[in-house]
Amino acid sequence: MLPKEHNQQYQKLSQLLNQLQKNVAEKELGKILAINQELQQLLEIQIISLDNSELDPSIASHIQSYLTEIHKQFRLLNVDVSFLQASRNPQTTQKRLANISDRLDTLKGYCVTILGQN
Repeated sequence: MLPKEHNQQYQKLSQLLNQLQKNVAEKELGKILAINQELQQLLEIQIISLDNSELDPSIASHIQSYLTEIHKQFRLLNVDVSFLQASRNPQTTQKRLANISDRLDTLKGYCVTILGQN
């Protein structure tokens, strides 16, 4: 089972991902940028610094693998958000929003998996 601190941080990450997904669906660029920034700070300051030494080694290994993937997806999410900001064509904007939504689905799936670790 995940320690309380791990559980809280990944719950917060999941909540922010859901909020960002809602803002993407509503095409709220300002809110998308703000939540994306908040997500980056949470990942870099809180989640990456979590101590995995108290976890069972097999769970710690899985968590580390997922954290690596989460970090990669966040870098790609930042690229998608940058492209969204630069898009001027409505079709391009729609495609960028779809890409962001797909990436958020992936990230939310990782959070669900981590939170389900026993």
